[in-house]
Amino acid sequence: MKKFIIPFAFLLAIIICVAVPVGVTASANTATGDEAVAAAKFLNPTGAVEPATEAKVIPGEIKGLKASEVSSNSLLLSWDKSDNATLYTIYRASEDENGKIGEYEKYKTVKSNTFRDTGLSEARIYKYLVFAYRVTNGCITQSRSADISVMTKLENIKNVFVAAKTTSSITIKWTRSEKADKYHIFRSDEKDDGSFTSYKKVRVVGKDDLLEYTDKNLTGGTVYKYKIISQRIEAGNSAVSAGKAVKGMTLFGAPKNFKKLKATETAIKLGWDSVLHADKYELYRDGVKIKSLMQTKFVDKGLLSGSMHNYTVRAVRKVAKSVRVGYFASLNAACKLPGDRIEVSISNQNLKVFKKNKVIFSTAVITGAPGDRATTVGHHHILSHKSPAILKGSYRGSKWTTRVSYWMGFTYSGQGIHDATWQSAFGGQLYRQGRGSHGCVNVSVSSAKKIYDNSFVGELVIVKN
Repeated sequence: MKKFIIPFAFLLAIIICVAVPVGVTASANTATGDEAVAAAKFLNPTGAVEPATEAKVIPGEIKGLKASEVSSNSLLLSWDKSDNATLYTIYRASEDENGKIGEYEKYKTVKSNTFRDTGLSEARIYKYLVFAYRVTNGCITQSRSADISVMTKLENIKNVFVAAKTTSSITIKWTRSEKADKYHIFRSDEKDDGSFTSYKKVRVVGKDDLLEYTDKNLTGGTVYKYKIISQRIEAGNSAVSAGKAVKGMTLFGAPKNFKKLKATETAIKLGWDSVLHADKYELYRDGVKIKSLMQTKFVDKGLLSGSMHNYTVRAVRKVAKSVRVGYFASLNAACKLPGDRIEVSISNQNLKVFKKNKVIFSTAVITGAPGDRATTVGHHHILSHKSPAILKGSYRGSKWTTRVSYWMGFTYSGQGIHDATWQSAFGGQLYRQGRGSHGCVNVSVSSAKKIYDNSFVGELVIVKN
């Protein structure tokens, strides 16, 4: 019986020869008999097995195992070619939803020394064991294994936006990533030529912190780019996202010390402090742009005598192909009062005629009734000068056509100075007691003649409270 068994065992060793290095046990680290047969079929699909004609050659151990091109759903494994190896077997263990690493399972058999694993889950740990095998004439030998643990990347944060900005700060906010443990915030600063510096880390925010960051002590009118990279750290592994970017510009402050430097009857000189980074300034008069200039002073000429205006000015900066503007500074300024003018006081219900800055005539008046019929306060000029004149108007459905002896209109809406024979008295508080006009300045006939004879088209009419 013994003589029969020994030759049979010897014959079996010739047909299939399996060799493993000393110290490797039959576990995930060792090719089983089934794996050896599978490997043999992989290289020899016909199933024919040639007798071994060479000594057992064990492949060199796996070295240089690494993972590259790691994304949120794939990675590339690579390793140095193993001496004498004809194929490689990869075992994989993966992290489940609860963070537990499962057992190694045979995953892939490949001929090359690279393998791209796809269809992975984001921010999850994957562990790999790689063995080299040599299959020659039915004889299979296995190398020592190499192992690696890799975490796939996080997907990008879905939304990052600029929530607020001032002349010296920018606040950014972002949406939460379920798998992130922390967020790294990087900033890139705009240079004077419109290019940007390299990103530098400015803050790390924990997952339980408020998901916003206010960057302070910034320069007005400057663009800043921010990138937020989310990160997960688990069991010595780290996963990061590619980074979600946003940019914002701090606001230009309004020019300081905006003021009237000098005035004549028909011109106003304005001035303001320069604004850092400003290339030029835009100046507006009464809401209409009148000048773009690089200087911080301007003389507005050709104005109506004694006229009052609202001026606004803002800084402008052009970087690359974009134009950035700042806050407006505002100022009310008037030309020097001319010596010849008319002044109406609503509170005193009085009108004065000036000649060479001296009052030559004064009279009581009735101005518009308070509310939507009030006489318009401000600096006006006589636009129409007629004697006699027909006045037509309407108010809340009622219409009228009235003949007056003297008419001096001073607004385009139809307000003016005229005689009002229907008024039995003038002055006091009559304008509040149901006697107020629809905006005109009512005077007696004699007073109207005196004003008419001492006024002209273009003359300044100042209405004040």
